[in-house]
Amino acid sequence: MTRLGKIETSQIKIQVYEKCKSMIVSGAWAPGDRLPSESQLCAQLGVSRVSVRAALQSLEAQGFIEIRRGEGSYVKHFNLSDQLELLLPIFALGKKDILDVLKFRLITEPSFMPYVIDNASQDDIDALELILKKMKTNTSNMRKHAQLDEQFHFKLTEIVNNSVVYKVYRILFEIFNSTWNEVCSILGPDAGIHYHARLLEAIKNRDKQNATDIMREHVQWTFDQIKEFYDNQEIAEIQPVAID
Repeated sequence: MTRLGKIETSQIKIQVYEKCKSMIVSGAWAPGDRLPSESQLCAQLGVSRVSVRAALQSLEAQGFIEIRRGEGSYVKHFNLSDQLELLLPIFALGKKDILDVLKFRLITEPSFMPYVIDNASQDDIDALELILKKMKTNTSNMRKHAQLDEQFHFKLTEIVNNSVVYKVYRILFEIFNSTWNEVCSILGPDAGIHYHARLLEAIKNRDKQNATDIMREHVQWTFDQIKEFYDNQEIAEIQPVAID
């Protein structure tokens, strides 16, 4: 097994973690391999057992290794989808973050539509129709309407039938979860229903170009409306207060 070079600078625990992680990511320590023991790592790296133990605990928490009590530490079999879970946020998004997510969706979602057209079964179309029907009956309940709006888009990513697309968009919707009610309240219910109905019709007609164009128009309109709302908010915040 490849040996490690000694660490000589500060922030020892972080460096031990990074060195061990690089061995795993590079494949020098392959899935299923047993890592050197704590005492071996201490000797190879020239660090204390406390630093090694902290690094191993971090690697386990991140899903890179499995620590088996009494047996040692082993490299886990992990894939891209597993590691994408680590992107889930623990904080609310700011205005710029929301616009950046919408920009990302503008770049990616239109390109998904040809795959949706190719893969959509009748059951998929029926599911989209049901979501759209529920959207139409929940125009006065924006929280429920926002959930259904999200479900419609997420269903499209399922139909794409690509595990990475599915995982990335599941994370995006998790990110957007806390703010999507606000976004839908700004936009109102009519536009989502309008664009989703057009998308559904294009899917039924197996019209790839039209579906792509509609999705691009839909997300661009959403981005423009949210940006305008935030811009107007900023203008209002900096307006001087009139003094009688």
